[in-house]
Amino acid sequence: MMIISTTTIIAGAVVILLAVLGSLINPFLRSLRFQKTETAENQPPVSILITAHDNLAELERNLPMFLRQQYAADYQVIVVCQSTDGETQDFLKRTAAENPHLYYTYIPESSRYMSRKKLQITLGVKAAKHEWIILTEPNCRPSNDKWLQTMVRQCQDPNHLVLGYVALDEETKSVRRFDSIRKAYYVLRRAQQTYGYRSHMPNVAFRKSDFMKEQGYQGNLEYVRGEYDFLVNKYAHCGDTATELDCDAWLIRETPSSKSWHNAHLYLQASRKSLERAGSMRTLMFFDHLMPHLSLIATLAVAAYSILMKNWILTGCAGFSFLLLFIVRMLIANKAIKHFDDGIAMFKLPFFEYGIIWRNLATKLRYWRADKNDFTSHKL
Repeated sequence: MMIISTTTIIAGAVVILLAVLGSLINPFLRSLRFQKTETAENQPPVSILITAHDNLAELERNLPMFLRQQYAADYQVIVVCQSTDGETQDFLKRTAAENPHLYYTYIPESSRYMSRKKLQITLGVKAAKHEWIILTEPNCRPSNDKWLQTMVRQCQDPNHLVLGYVALDEETKSVRRFDSIRKAYYVLRRAQQTYGYRSHMPNVAFRKSDFMKEQGYQGNLEYVRGEYDFLVNKYAHCGDTATELDCDAWLIRETPSSKSWHNAHLYLQASRKSLERAGSMRTLMFFDHLMPHLSLIATLAVAAYSILMKNWILTGCAGFSFLLLFIVRMLIANKAIKHFDDGIAMFKLPFFEYGIIWRNLATKLRYWRADKNDFTSHKL
């Protein structure tokens, strides 16, 4: 007759319980609301703001899609470029002559010691002739010609901020597409539940009156980048924050270079300490990382101990816990990301998830080694 020791029972129960907790404490299990909203009959006039810096090729590819939107009300596309970028200005001049929706301007060369991006946005907001403004990038394009009419469905009272989704194109590495979707689950759900916290996706609608009343980026001008993070974080308190997740409202972003991808993470390291409401988000993310890793470490430790002691029942418990953890997390993640991307292989998902802490560590090391003056405006 086999006698099962108390140690075996306790250790087996603990690793199985940790596997369950490690599976359920999961950002992909906190569902987003994909609400269905009818297109409003009285659509508001809208300004679309694009800032460009050496982006002629991207503008040539993507700007026409913004100018060909099916939209009943008036809309304008504002492009703010550099005064020294003659080729881009020539392209915009030719395009504006053919399309009345386009308006372009530029920032002076004397702005070289300030955050050009934030200056471009501020200048573009002042030039906008409509209350609602959608901010995006030249390397993004609408998924179709219904993007604008779908995105503005939420541009109505009591909303003052609308967050849209941006998908990385299919040529982007699957691990980066996964990372972007995972971040989207955090920021979009936070916006749906309470207030907007930040956004890494350049598809944000806001009110011009709020921007002018609160003096634009006043309060965080010292940072070179982080314009979308600060915009959402600062202006979420002006009124309700809405999300528009219909696939017709998506923007498609061209494959980012490795340099731009890593730089975006470095700039976030520099600027996130100044974001409001960061404590609860960072605590949530900490436990989302802690529990699956604690479960994995405990499972491996129990497996090693049980094999050493030839306790095959405990080995079986450890094996079951390992499979439970990986399979359940894989299935949950696969179901969640299918809403946004069905091109990521399911078997890769556990490896992408457990690789996050190592990718974060690499980012922290890059930031630690970097010159901190690169992240701030030298003039301020």
